[in-house]
Amino acid sequence: MKQKILRFFSDARVRMVLLFLISTVYVQAQSGRIVTGVVKDATGETVIGVNVTVKGNAALGTITDLDGKYSLNVPAQKSTLVFSFIGYQTIEKTIDANTRTLNVTMAEDSKLLDEVVVVGYGTMKRKDVTGAVAHIGEEVTKNRAATNALDFLVGTVPGVHITPSTDAAGGASGLLIRGKQSLKASTSPLIVLDGVVFYGNIDDINPNDIESMDILKDASSTAIYGSKGSAGVILINTKKGSTEKPIINVSTKIGVAQATFMPQMPTAEQYMQRRSDYYKTIDYFKPGDQQKGLGYYDNPDNLPDGVSREQWAGYDNSFSGDYIETWMQRLEFNPIEVTNYKAGKFVDWMDLVYQNGLRQDYSASVSGKTARTNYYVALGYTNNDGIVVGDQFRASRSRVNLDTEITKWLNIGLNAQFVHKGSDKIKADTGAAKAASPFGDVYEADGSIKVRPWDDNRIANPLLSLSVDDKYYRTQNFNSSVYGKLTLPFGFTWQTTFNVRYGWRKDYYFDSDIKPGVVAGGKAKREDYSDYEWSIDNMLKWNRTFAKIHNFDFTFVYTAEKYQNWKSTGNNEGFQPNGTLSYHAIQSGITPTVSSNDEMQTGNGLLWRLNYSLMDRYLLTGSVRRDGFSAFGQNNPFGVFSTVAAGWRISEEKFLKDVKWIDNLKLRFSWGQTGNRDIGRYAAFSRLTITNVIQNGVNYKGVYPSGLANRDLKWETTTGLNFGVDFGLFNNRLSGSVELYKNKTNDLLMDRAMPEISGYGSIASNLGEIGNKGAELTLSSININTPNVRWGTTFTYSTNKNEIKHLYGDMIDVLDADGNVIGQREDDDVQNGWYIGHAIDEIYDYKWIGVWQLGEELEAAKYGKQPGDPKLLDVNNDGKINTDDKLWLGTKTPKHRMTLSSNLTLFKCIDFSFVLRGEFGWMDIDNLPRNETNRFYNTSNSVWTEYWTPWNPNSKYARLGANVDSPGVNIYEKRNYVRMQNMALSYSFPKKLINKFMIDNLRFSINVDNAFVISKWRTSDPLTKAITPRIWTFGVNITL
Repeated sequence: MKQKILRFFSDARVRMVLLFLISTVYVQAQSGRIVTGVVKDATGETVIGVNVTVKGNAALGTITDLDGKYSLNVPAQKSTLVFSFIGYQTIEKTIDANTRTLNVTMAEDSKLLDEVVVVGYGTMKRKDVTGAVAHIGEEVTKNRAATNALDFLVGTVPGVHITPSTDAAGGASGLLIRGKQSLKASTSPLIVLDGVVFYGNIDDINPNDIESMDILKDASSTAIYGSKGSAGVILINTKKGSTEKPIINVSTKIGVAQATFMPQMPTAEQYMQRRSDYYKTIDYFKPGDQQKGLGYYDNPDNLPDGVSREQWAGYDNSFSGDYIETWMQRLEFNPIEVTNYKAGKFVDWMDLVYQNGLRQDYSASVSGKTARTNYYVALGYTNNDGIVVGDQFRASRSRVNLDTEITKWLNIGLNAQFVHKGSDKIKADTGAAKAASPFGDVYEADGSIKVRPWDDNRIANPLLSLSVDDKYYRTQNFNSSVYGKLTLPFGFTWQTTFNVRYGWRKDYYFDSDIKPGVVAGGKAKREDYSDYEWSIDNMLKWNRTFAKIHNFDFTFVYTAEKYQNWKSTGNNEGFQPNGTLSYHAIQSGITPTVSSNDEMQTGNGLLWRLNYSLMDRYLLTGSVRRDGFSAFGQNNPFGVFSTVAAGWRISEEKFLKDVKWIDNLKLRFSWGQTGNRDIGRYAAFSRLTITNVIQNGVNYKGVYPSGLANRDLKWETTTGLNFGVDFGLFNNRLSGSVELYKNKTNDLLMDRAMPEISGYGSIASNLGEIGNKGAELTLSSININTPNVRWGTTFTYSTNKNEIKHLYGDMIDVLDADGNVIGQREDDDVQNGWYIGHAIDEIYDYKWIGVWQLGEELEAAKYGKQPGDPKLLDVNNDGKINTDDKLWLGTKTPKHRMTLSSNLTLFKCIDFSFVLRGEFGWMDIDNLPRNETNRFYNTSNSVWTEYWTPWNPNSKYARLGANVDSPGVNIYEKRNYVRMQNMALSYSFPKKLINKFMIDNLRFSINVDNAFVISKWRTSDPLTKAITPRIWTFGVNITL
C-alpha cells in the first residue's frame, strides 16, 4: 500500500496539480487573512448559528459552530465585521488589516425603549412616542397558532375587544378599539398593511407572514388617517429579510377543532317525559269536565297510583291493544316516531351536524438580504374544517416583499400578495338539528336523504341542503404596492407609493327541487363580483438635528384614492328538462331575472405632521389633515382633523438621574380629532328607484325618487383627550403604562325620520353626540432572569363606558305626578333602545322576578297570566305591566376586562406560555328558562331545560308553553367569565445537535385555544353566545 502511494505522488501530472493548488492557496493567503473568534452572550455562554459577514460583501460570510467559534476569510485591509442573530442586537466591529482574532459578546434585543413601533407614515422608537400605541411582536406571533391576523389580538392589548369567530376561517365576529363611538356608522378599525391602507378582507393576510402589529388607540395617533381613523387603526407589518445568510423556513401545523358548550339535548326518556308533561300541564288548567282521565298522558308502564292499565286503556274506545302506540298517539307522535321508538332507534342529530374539524396549515418562506437588496418570499396553504359539518376555510396565500438600493439615493420596493380562497361545501342546518325529533329517520329505505325525518312539515332534514344542493364559491385577491424612495440633501427624503388591489368573486348556488318549497327543476343563483381600487401616497420627510439637542422630523403627505365594484346577478328557476346543469346553464329555467349594481367612490387627503424633540427629553407632536370624500354633501366635501401631543421623559431629568430604581418614566398628553366616513357611498345623494308600470296592457319602466339628498352631510367628528404614563423600574424588571382617555363624538351620521306627508322615510343627517371614556393598564414583570430560566408575566386591565349625550334634538314636556308641565328634555329613541344619559348597550327592560305559583291565580290573572308563567316586577303596583315598570338592569358591554399572560423559558429550549382572559360586569338575555310556546313542545325537540309543573313547581323555570307575551319577557343573566384563551408549549432542539445537519432551528410546539372557561352563564359560550371551538394544534417549524 505504501509503494502505491509513493508511485502516485511520483507521477509528474500529480506533482503539477499539487503545485497549482499550493500556489493558489498562497495567492489567496496574500490577498486575505483568516479571522477567528468566539461569540458569547451576556451570561458568558457561547452562541451557535450567529451570522458573521464582511460588511459590503455578502459573499464573505459564515456562521458560528457548535462551540460558538467562527473562522472567516477577510480581505487584508481595514474591514467591518457584522454579527447578527435573531433575538440579539446586531453588532458591527471594525478591524485593521492585521487583526486575526476577534471575540464578541452579543446583547439581547432591548424591547422597551429601543423597540421600534409603526405610527403611520413612519416609525419611531418607543421612547419617542407621544400617543397611545400598543405593539405586538414575536413574543405573541411565535406562540399563537393563528388562522387570521386578528387571532393575535385576542386577549393581548388593553382597550382592544375581540369577539372571536366560531367558524373555520377564524378571525373576529366583532372588533372594537376603546368601545363604541357611533350609532349608525361603522366602528371597525382601519387596517393598514405595510404602510398602505388595506380595504381587502383581513383573512387575505397570512398570519405566518406577519412580523409585528401596532395598534393606534388615541386620537392623536389615529388623526393622521383623518376621516378613516376614528375607530382606531391596526398597522400590520409583514416580514423582511433579517440576515445576509438566506433563511429558508418551513412550517407545518396540524390540529383539530372540538365543539365546546354543546347544549344539553333531551335523552329519549326525557324527550318522552317532557312531551307528556306538556300535555298534562295543559290538561291541568282546563275546566274539570274537559280534563282527561288521571294518567291519560302517562306512560302505561308507569301509571299514577290507583290507575290500572285496563282503566288507562279504557280512556280510548278504539284501543288497539298496543299500549305504547296508544300512548304515543295521545302525545301526537307521528307513525314513524312510534315505529322507531318501539324499535329502540334514537337519532343524535347534534352528533350528525357537529364534528371534530381537521385543521391544516403549511407555509414556506425564503428571506435574506445583501448589501443592496432585502427580500422575503412566502407561500402558504390553509385547509380548515370547522366544528359544523360542511364549514370549511380553504386558502392559498402568497407574498413577495422586495426592497432594493439602486443607488445611494434611490430605493425601490414591492410588497405584493395574492390569495385564492373558496369552498364547495354547504353547512349543515344546526337549528334544524336542535328541533329534530330523535325518533325520526335520517335516510329513506333506498339510502336517499329523507326530506322530512319524522313527517313533520315544519322541520326539514338538517343534512338536506348539504346532500342535495350544489355550491361553487371562489374569491381571488391581488394586492400590490410599489414604491420608490429618494434620499435628498439636507435630510430630505421623498417617497411615492402606488397601491392597487383587484378582487374577484364567484358565488353560485343551486337549490334542488328535492327541498320543500322549491319549484320543480330547482332554482339557481349566479353572482359575479369584482372590485378594483388604487391609491397613491406622495410623502416628503425632513429630519434634522440642530446643536445636537433639537431634532425635527417633518412629514408631508398627499394621498388620493379610487374604488369601484361591479356586481351582476342572475336568478332562474324551473329548469327544464331538469336541474342537472344547475347554475352552469342558468338560461335553461323558465323565470329568469337579472340585476346589476356598480358603485364607485373617490377620496383624497393632505397631511402635515411635525415631531420635535428637545434634548431627547421633551417631545412634541402636531399634525393637521384635510380629507375629501365623494360620499358627502356638496357643501361639505372636505373635513379638517388636527392633533397635538406632548411627552416628557422625566427620567432623563437630573433630579431623577440618581434614582437608580427608575429606568424610564415618561408622561404623555394628547388632544386630537378624527373623522368617520363609513355610512354608505351614496348616503348624501337622492336615490331613484325603478318600478314596473302597466298601462294599456303594456309594461313600462317607471322611475321615482326614493331618497332625499342632503347637501350638508359631513363627517362624524371624534375629539379625544389622552393622558398616559410609561414606566420602567428596577432595571426594567417591572414596566408598563397607564392610559386615561375621554372622547366626544358629535355630528353623528344617522337617518332622520321624515314626516309621512313628505313621502320619504328618512334622510341621512348629522345629529347627536356620544361621550366615551375609560382607562387602561399594562403591567409587565420579569420574575426570573437567569441563564437557564426566564419567566415574565403581563397583566392588562381596561374599562370603558359610553354615554349618549344628544340625539335628534326633539324636545318633549316633563310632567310631575299630577300631569303638570315642569320643564322639557330631549326625547329618547325608544324604538332603537337609545336613551339620553345612558350607554348605548345599557339594558332598559322589565325585571323577571320568578314564576307565578299555584294559589296566585287571581293575582296572575290581573296581568293576563296563570301559574307557571313568568312573573315580572310591577314597580308601581298598579296591577299592570307597562313601560312605567321598566328598570335599568345593567349593560351588555363588560365594565371590566383583564388578561394575565405568562412566558416561561427553560434552558433556552423549552417555552411555555398562557393567556388567561376575563370579562366582568355585563349581562345578556338567557331566555331558555321561559319555556315559551314557540319551542313547539308538542311536535319537535329543543334544548333541554328544567320546567315548572303543577306537581313539581319551582320559581326559576316557567311551565312548558308559557305565555311570555304582552309584554314580552326577557331574562337577563350575568355573562362574567374567566377563560384560558391560549396555552402553548414548545421545544427547540439544541443547536449543537441540529447544526450537524445544516439546520439552524428546529421547533416542535403544541397549542390549545379556548382550553377552558369558568362561568355561571350556562346556555353557551359566555363570550360568543354560541357553540365555540376548542382548537388543538401541533406544529413543526424548521429553519435552514
